[in-house]
Amino acid sequence: MQQILESLLVIIILVFVALLILVMFLFLKKTVAKINQQSRDFFIDKLQAYDQLLFEREEKLKGLKSDIEEQQKILDEGKGNNNTDSSIYLFDQRNIDYQDEAIFKKMKEVDQRFNIDTVKLVKRFVKEHFQDDTVLEYNKYNSVRKEFDQKMMFKLISLRPTEQEKEVKRILGDCAYIVDEYKKKTKATTFEVKKFISYFDKIIDKVDPYIYVYVGSNRENYDSVDEFVRTKVDTNIFRGISIVYRGKLYDYSLK
Repeated sequence: MQQILESLLVIIILVFVALLILVMFLFLKKTVAKINQQSRDFFIDKLQAYDQLLFEREEKLKGLKSDIEEQQKILDEGKGNNNTDSSIYLFDQRNIDYQDEAIFKKMKEVDQRFNIDTVKLVKRFVKEHFQDDTVLEYNKYNSVRKEFDQKMMFKLISLRPTEQEKEVKRILGDCAYIVDEYKKKTKATTFEVKKFISYFDKIIDKVDPYIYVYVGSNRENYDSVDEFVRTKVDTNIFRGISIVYRGKLYDYSLK
């Protein structure tokens, strides 16, 4: 009797498992069908949008073709006129969105004002301003500054202020006196490594012997003017150049 009950229990379990598998199969089938339908709808919507875009482009091309034919007709009619000046071009003013004479006047003034020989300008700047008396000092500071990379900064920030100061002085070595100068000038009661690095960077900028010429395009380069000239791109510059030397800006640009 016990064996019969066990067999019956096994059969019931198998039937339950089979039903469960069937239900899962039907559910997955329904889900896949729904996803397929959504994919088709999405694809159809995209095709409709693309067709609409093509239709609009085609209409614009037809309009442009009509304008071109009209302009060509005007030009053909003008060929028979002996008084026609070949230097005069005809424009269809209906296609001009706006006309502002002030803009063209301003652009002309900009061209006249910034029509300068930038190479001569950089050469003159080097001649009048460059000093090489801080090269050794800059190299020493810059070499130490490289020790404060992202990994080291993360380590220092995790320390207590007193430990930060002690570790920074150890890294600076012969330049440890800068920490004392920083504390004296800022009158900081608590050492913060981030603020110190910002202070240190300003010191480096003041002794930096390199002349940085900022230009608006990477097609311009003034590195060949002098070994201490470095060209950098500033996409905000529209015309002219900007020069940064020892933390000071000499602006000859329009932004």
